[in-house]
Amino acid sequence: MKNLNWILHGLSLLLICFLLYKNFNGGQASAPAAQTQSTAGNEGGVYPIAYFLSDTLLSRLDFFKKSEEDFKKKQDEMQNELKSKEASLQNEFRRLQENAPNLTRKELEQGQQKLAKMEQDLLMRRENLGAQLAQETAEFNDKLHDKISSYLKELNSDGRYKYIFSVQREGNIFYSDAALDITEEMVKGLNEKYGK
Repeated sequence: MKNLNWILHGLSLLLICFLLYKNFNGGQASAPAAQTQSTAGNEGGVYPIAYFLSDTLLSRLDFFKKSEEDFKKKQDEMQNELKSKEASLQNEFRRLQENAPNLTRKELEQGQQKLAKMEQDLLMRRENLGAQLAQETAEFNDKLHDKISSYLKELNSDGRYKYIFSVQREGNIFYSDAALDITEEMVKGLNEKYGK
């Protein structure tokens, strides 16, 4: 996952470099056309691009914070359920161990089978809960991506931007013009639209 982020950031950086190169070194014939296109797309600046700080955006979105709290609560409930099952398994093991001298061979075998079944049930439940949490996380990430993409389409309905990048602190973009940062606008707009 981390490698994918690096690759995407690298591609973003290459695309920005290409766009800047094309804008500045596009030749005499194509330079006025590029300039006209840029200023037509974005009256306030030369480049029709913007970016948002994804870490800042997520930390300030009300619906994201609420969902994060809900996931944490669900994860805690799952952990508590598994701990309870583990404690039951350990108690049953201790009980069987303490009573082993007084049990018949058949009772001992039945106890061991019960322990094996309890252990198998615990492992299956742990696996099922992990898969459920992973699925819910993936579904939430898809919804989050859809909400942000939908909002960006609305924000850019006038066509002022050709590209809008997501920038992370650990990413490959080390400097950016603050005038191109639309994070605050996105926080306000997304909270108004989805923060209810």
